[in-house]
Parts: sequence; structure tokens; C-alpha cells
Amino acid sequence: MKILWQHKDGDLYAIEHDTFGHIIGAAGPLDWDDPHDPSEYCCEAENADWVEDAIKRHALHRVHAAVLQ
Repeated sequence: MKILWQHKDGDLYAIEHDTFGHIIGAAGPLDWDDPHDPSEYCCEAENADWVEDAIKRHALHRVHAAVLQ
């Protein structure tokens, strides 16, 4: 599953996780002016550790679809 998340600095990311919530990878920063469906992004595994750390520090939060409209 892929979901859009926003970093505290304003950058937008697509983050992929498995059904247990384990981070698989991320893509970004993405273009706020033309966000695509999160499933369209290719998430890279090398970003997984950074994403997990940022989530633990509360530096990333999920973006609700209404924000993008």
C-alpha cells in the first residue's frame, strides 16, 4: 500500500508499507502542483530507514485526500 505523507519542511512523499505497517520504501519529494495517485510512484527501498526515523520523530504525517483537491 502506498500513501502520501508530508514532511515537516513541507515536502510531499509517497511512502509504501506492507499490511503490517512496515515501511518498504519511499519516493519524493513530489510535486505539490501535480500529485499523482500514490500507487503510480516507484518507491525506493533505500529510503525506508530514513522514513521510519522521520515517522518516529513525528517529522512526517499522512496527507488526507481533501488537502490535495
